[in-house]
Parts: sequence; C-alpha cells; structure tokens
Amino acid sequence: MNRIHTFMRWAWSFLVVFTLAFAMSGCEGDDGAAGPAGPTGATGAGGPPGPAGPPGANAPVTPLESCAVCHDDDSFASAPDAHALPQIETVSGVSFAVNGADLDVTFDLEVDGVPQTNYDSMQRGYRTDGTTRTNICGNVSRSDPCDPGLLTLTNNGGGNYTVTVIGGAADAGTDSRYLFRVGAGSDRETRVYFYGDFPASPLAAAAAVSAEACTNCHGPEGIDVHGGYYAAVDGAEPCLTCHGVDVVGLGEAAHKYHSSLWVDDPAEGPIEITYPTYMLNCSVCHNEVPQLAAVNAMPVSGAGCFTCHGDINGWDWTGPPDLTFHLTITDPETADCTVCHNGAVAPATVADFHNGLAPAFRRGPIFNGEDVGVVEGAKFDWQITGIVDDGTNLAISWTASYDGVGVDPCNDTVGAGAPAFHNIAGSNLSMLRSYAQGDDFIIGMSTSAPGQPLSVNVDTVNTACAGGVATTTIPVDTIAASIDRGIVALQGRPWVLSPIDNTTAIQVRAKTPTYEWMVGDGAAPMMARRDIVDTDECLKCHVGSLYMHGGNRIDNAGMCILCHNSASNEQNVRTATMGIDPADTYDGEVGETYELKTMLHRIHSAGEDGSPPYVIYRGRGVYAFAPDDSLLPNWPGTGSQTVFGSTIANDGSAGSYVINHNFHAPTYPRSLNDCAACHVATLPVQPDQTKAMATTIEAGSTVWDDQIDDVLQGATTTACITCHADTASKGHAFQNSWDPQAFPEGRQTIIDAAD
Repeated sequence: MNRIHTFMRWAWSFLVVFTLAFAMSGCEGDDGAAGPAGPTGATGAGGPPGPAGPPGANAPVTPLESCAVCHDDDSFASAPDAHALPQIETVSGVSFAVNGADLDVTFDLEVDGVPQTNYDSMQRGYRTDGTTRTNICGNVSRSDPCDPGLLTLTNNGGGNYTVTVIGGAADAGTDSRYLFRVGAGSDRETRVYFYGDFPASPLAAAAAVSAEACTNCHGPEGIDVHGGYYAAVDGAEPCLTCHGVDVVGLGEAAHKYHSSLWVDDPAEGPIEITYPTYMLNCSVCHNEVPQLAAVNAMPVSGAGCFTCHGDINGWDWTGPPDLTFHLTITDPETADCTVCHNGAVAPATVADFHNGLAPAFRRGPIFNGEDVGVVEGAKFDWQITGIVDDGTNLAISWTASYDGVGVDPCNDTVGAGAPAFHNIAGSNLSMLRSYAQGDDFIIGMSTSAPGQPLSVNVDTVNTACAGGVATTTIPVDTIAASIDRGIVALQGRPWVLSPIDNTTAIQVRAKTPTYEWMVGDGAAPMMARRDIVDTDECLKCHVGSLYMHGGNRIDNAGMCILCHNSASNEQNVRTATMGIDPADTYDGEVGETYELKTMLHRIHSAGEDGSPPYVIYRGRGVYAFAPDDSLLPNWPGTGSQTVFGSTIANDGSAGSYVINHNFHAPTYPRSLNDCAACHVATLPVQPDQTKAMATTIEAGSTVWDDQIDDVLQGATTTACITCHADTASKGHAFQNSWDPQAFPEGRQTIIDAAD
C-alpha cells in the first residue's frame, strides 16, 4: 500500500508539472505588443471540485495488508506452495523372487501419490535373521552408493523397480527381514527406506507401537533419522531390522529418547526432548489393545525400568518404607528383580507398578497404561444448549451425557454412571464470557489484564436443574451498544468414580463446551466464528496435555481463544505487577501477546537455530522459549529466582519480585511448514481483514480494558513473522502492511478501511 501511495504521489506531481508546462507555453507567431489591462470582470460561477490531492507527509497510513497479492494460492509466490509438506515417498507391493543365484525384490514407488521414474541410486541394504544383521551393501562409510556387485537397482518403468541382492538366493530358505534405501542421485530429499520379509518375518513379535501412533506426532512425512525418511505407513517395523538385533533395542532407544536420557555424544550429555505428553501414559505410543496389554504385562527389571528412569537413582528410596537397600545392588541393570517384584512382596509388572500414580499438572491417575482422566473424560458429551438474554440476565442452559446416557447436572453424590458437576465439594465450574470485534472474541471485561474475560462461578444458588437440563443464571455484562455477539465457555471438570477402586471420586478431562450468542437476544448467530485450528489435530500429539491452567480448561481450541486472543498482552504483569523497565526485560519488549497464533508459532519453532526468544511474564512464573538460554539477557536460571529489573516485591511493596523461572528449547517433531499439523485445510493465506483482528504488541496506557491506544500489528503479518522472524522477513511484511502503531479508532480503523 505504501508503494501505491508513492506511485500516486509521483503520478500527481508529474501531472501538475505537465499541466503547468502546457499552460505556460506560448502559441506560434507574433501577435504584437500586449494592450492595456481591461476592467475586472464579475466573479464567475464556481467550477466542479477538483481531484483529491496526494497524501501529505504526515498522512495516516491506510491500515490494510496486501500479502495475498503475491502470496495467495496460485500467485507467483504462493504461500500454500511454500508451506507444502516435504514430498512423501510411499513404497508398496514389495515382493520377493529367487532369480537363479540372486534374490529379486520388486516394488512400486510413488511420491505424493504419483509414480516416480527417476530413482537411480541403490544406497543401503541390510538383512537380519532375527539374531544377526548383515550389511549387504558392503560400503564402509555408509555414505557411498552400494557396490553393484552386491546390490543393484533396476528401473522397470512406471514407478516399478527391482532391487537385486546378488547371491541372495543362498538365504532364501531362512526367514529374513530386508531393509533398503533407494534415492534419486545424492539428493537428500529424494530417498526413502523400505522393508520386506522373505520368506516370512524372522521376528518373534510385531512392533509394540503402531504406525498411527508415530504419525500422530511425527506427521505423514515419517521420521527423518539415519540419513533418510522412514515411510509413516511402516511405523516401527523397519527399525526392528537393526534395533534389538545388533544395536540397542527399539523400546530402550524410544523410551530414552522421549525421556531425554538418550546420549549420542558423552561429551554433550543427554539430548533434551520436549516430549508433548507424559511417559506414564503408555497408550500414547502403544495405542492398540494387544500392544498395550503386552506393555502392561512386562515384568519389573532394571533393563526395562531404566529406559525411562535412567538408573537406580531414578527413584527416592528413602520412603517410607525405607527401600535404600536398592542402592547396594551390585549390577541393577541385570539383577533379578523378580525375587521381590513377584506380586506378593512388591509389584510384579509395569502396570502393577504404575497403577494409581498421578502425573503432575492435575492429570488423572494411571490405570493399565492409560490416563483415567483422558479415558473417562472421552465418555462425556457436555454441551451448552441455549441462552436467553433479556438484557438483565443470561440464562444459560447446559446438559451432559456420560457413556451415552443423559445424566443429572445437579447430582450431588458421585456414583456408578452418575457423575457430578458443580454440586459437589471441590467443584471448579464457572462461566467465562467474551465479546466479538470483527470475528474474534477480544473484548473481555477484565480491567486488570488486556483482552481478558471475567468468570462467574457456577453454584447451587445460580443454577437449577429440571428434566436433565441445568440453567445457570448470571447478570449480563455492561458493554458498548455496538457489541452484538458474545461467547460463553463452561469451564471446569466433572467428577466420576475412579475405575481403579470404584470408590474414589476423581475429576476428568471432559471437553470444555462453548456457545456463541447474539447479545440482547440469546439466539445463536447466523454463522459461528471461522475455523482456524482443528483441536483433534492438537490432541494427536498433546494427549492429555493441552495445558489447562487451573485444571478447568480442557481440550478445546475454541475455548482457548477467549483468553489467548489478539488483544491479549502480559504488559500488565511486567509493569504493574513487577515494575520492570522494558529495557531490563529478558527480551527487551514492553509486553508480549499470548494470542494463539503468536504463542503456538513461536513456541513450536523456538528450538530452531536463529529463532528469537519468546518470553511470557505471568503471575505464576516467567516462561522463556529459545534455542539456548544464553540468548536471554540477564536470565538468572530456572527455578525460583529474582526477576531481573523488578522494582515491586511479591507483596506489592518496593523491592524485587521472586517467581519460578522456566526455560525450554522445544524439539518440534515434524516439519515446521506443515500447517496441516494444526490448521484446518480451508485456512486462507490472508484472512478477511474485517474478521481477523490485528495483534496487540503493546497495550498502551495502564487502562488495560482500553484497546483504542493499543499498538497493533496486522493479523497476517503477525502469523508470518512469528515463524519467519528474521529482520528481512519482518521488513518485507511491514512494507506490505504497516509498521506497528496505534490507529485513531483502534481496530475499527482497519475494519472500516477493509469494508
């Protein structure tokens, strides 16, 4: 837009100069000397208005983004094309045939569903009989192409190929697993591993994890290890060619890696992994019934337990009871633990040992390898069914069913098939409300934090039940007359009997219900807020771990937006609570938004080299994300620490603020350009600028509910530069939108310009 203004100014100047030059030029010939001036004539009628002049030097910026001009689908710099998944190789139809003294392995190869005809490089070849693994290829460095005297690759046309194992017929009578890697020249992006068994599998059991479980986190592109991609459809099966035969077992490797215990280089120590769920929930990876049953039945052993616990020091043995004798065991790795762990003296299996343990962050207890809170929560269908808004009160109706059967929302005693909600000691149910500007719920009524909603507890005074329907009646908020749409969330966790003992009442992870309504009416809007994130995609990786703050906000991105919206900013914590000058903050910022797109893009990419730090100051801690904590000026380290630069103490007096400090260098398990990992397929490159609200990067004055003075950054610009955070990318984005600034009417200025 700035470039358009520049062109208009240039064109206008050219037109003025050209016109003046034309008006001042004389006619041909000499008309003689000029005569005396005549008398002044009468004033003529006014002419029509002239064209608008060019913008002045201090003219306001037109606050519209033009990113889609170049980056829309089918444009010359298409963002969808740039964010397409890496090509996904799929090998199918693997078959074996003895060919004289050789063994032919024929297969079909496709890339993104299209048969490939350009693969010409035989790069790896292994065979195992379940006891011994052989490197068929014969190369020493494993980086050179295979010796054609040992392995050859023949292109049969149409995406069909044959690998010939020279002399392989000699092993045709032995059950074997073969693993090969083929490629197109030396291009790292065009090579893939695949496996096959002939005449049958030599392995005693199939992999203990499914392909689906791996794909849930690592994506359809598969796992990029050992110099090539492993097709996602194969799951862990190719890995068993080596792991468990002549190298560390797959269970040990996967457990240690995901537990941040795996060591590649002893000088560097363990590789830190930010595992997105928790290791006690075995069902995350072992998600099929036979797999989970086998895991639960594993006997207690040093070799097995240390894959997650590290070593004998991975427990507190001091008790009670005092179990410090474990520390005297000479070789805990190979000791016979079944002497005590026999089911009578001590737990005998993995399930026996873990059952009843409750992971941190208010998750449910573990039972037979699953989080009870997740399993039981999935049995709920919890809905807000309607709102009556009479201008004085909101009457919010809600229902629930458990295991397919409707239940009484006002039940006060947890029993079999009878959960409880608000009418029980320890309930944390409340109604949370926010209101829309454009198509985003950014107008919360909190005066203590930017963009934040207020909540009203659900209790027996404001809630009554009849016919299986609860109605919670709360006063309406005092809001501007221009606001016509709101959203309410019923946050909290219902209670059920624990299946572990069928006696203890526990809270479970039932999806938080939300409902949009027309203010002053209560009717549902003609169209709900646009879809951006698919919660089901989030839950594939974050099983039981979509962060839930106080334990009352569960597994629904449509609920998260009430707080994590584009008007959110924690500037109030930095300035009002901790009294920090922006120059002394760990990131040098006045404040930081925690809207979903900024927070999730920044956190998921924070571990990548070159990513800038992302720091959030909250009342319960300071959270920092970066490739390394050395990028954070004056960072005091993790744990309870004095906040650098703070001038207000925890009690509000002059002094220094002390709070828990948290640092993470996230290890995102798939391609950062894989937008489908979180987003719906219909997400546009540049959203409608009357709907997608700009981001508050500074909250202006300390009147936190006043959004007019917020320093704004365009919605599309924000989405892009949260991943593309280098200076050049930011400059390009600002050039085609605007530098962060406040507008006369806040976001309404943008909406009006886009209408």
